[in-house]
Amino acid sequence: MRHKIIKSTIFFQDLFSSYFRRMRQQIIETLLLLCVCHLFGLYNPNQVADALKLPKARLYRNLGSLSLYHSKCLNLRLGCAMAIDFIKDTESKSASTRSRRCIPVSVDDTNLPRDAETLSYCSNYYSKEHNTAIWCQNVLGITLKCADRVIPLDMRLVSKQGRGNTDKPTLLITMLKEVLEFFDTQGIDLRKYPITFDSWYGSRKLVDALSELGFTSILVHGKNNFVMTIADTKAKLSVHKKNIELREEQWGCDKPVCRAKAISPTFGECIVIFFRDRGKIRTLLGFGKPLRTSEAMRIWSQHHGIEQFWRYLKSNLRVSAMSLQSREGAYVSLGIKVISYLILLQISISERRTFHQIQLQLTGERQTLTDFITHFHTIIPKEP
Repeated sequence: MRHKIIKSTIFFQDLFSSYFRRMRQQIIETLLLLCVCHLFGLYNPNQVADALKLPKARLYRNLGSLSLYHSKCLNLRLGCAMAIDFIKDTESKSASTRSRRCIPVSVDDTNLPRDAETLSYCSNYYSKEHNTAIWCQNVLGITLKCADRVIPLDMRLVSKQGRGNTDKPTLLITMLKEVLEFFDTQGIDLRKYPITFDSWYGSRKLVDALSELGFTSILVHGKNNFVMTIADTKAKLSVHKKNIELREEQWGCDKPVCRAKAISPTFGECIVIFFRDRGKIRTLLGFGKPLRTSEAMRIWSQHHGIEQFWRYLKSNLRVSAMSLQSREGAYVSLGIKVISYLILLQISISERRTFHQIQLQLTGERQTLTDFITHFHTIIPKEP
């Protein structure tokens, strides 16, 4: 395990050197030290400084010297760089292997509860878990799932304040343009992969914007109050659910399904797929290139990968345990968690263990953490 951690640290040091050439080595080592310490159950600079007997002021000073541009790039470039390796490996395989791995791009947001009121990007957002509005930071994310590996491509904090237009669909299009530009420079066309959304993002404006970007397969989870005309009957999807007949054992489908063409005053023409999931009838709206029902269902089954990522961020990496001030600090806090996730993912693949198993073992071996600090030369206090 020790060898794998050192190897992963060197890998990310090389990535930083490639994509952050103007970032000082001292800052890079501070970021990676904090990320490695997440594997040992140390989730913020205070805990790291206390455990390793390092000056706290030096850690905070290094983090505070990052610009807003570099702070935002922490959540974009490193994840995309790892995703490129996974995609190239998949595209070099046979057609059956590419089909089994089923690569989709997924979009969703989540709330990070916060207690302090002086942190940036904090507002009141509705939470399904608490069934009320809570004081939190809202994070909009784009992930890519390749087989059982979920890679974050871009993360952005959503603000309700500011002079510019900060609504989520507009922010999402900006994020997608950045991601597509990154992949284009590497010779990979991300547009050929399907993109999935929760029902909150359903709108004709977003579908048109995605089509203009070049996405050909768009899947959106349907809301009950979406009005659709199916077989000359205009009604809400909640009404159509009562009248449709789901068919068992359809080719390639492991759930009862029903497929229909629909016209919506909001979306225009689309394909609606009804399916039974955990006792409830749910709907899936398909736009762009027509997909087989089994294809659409397989792609949608991968959408839960972004939910897995949020769960890892909150449970395994304690994203709310780190609170740095200012806009730069908010993005640095999020970026450290994302990099920690990528390090854990890399070690998990090589060790064939879950995140929890890795952290459980290393938390019990926290005394060995001093062996790793020798790889961070610029932030070790010099002996007198």
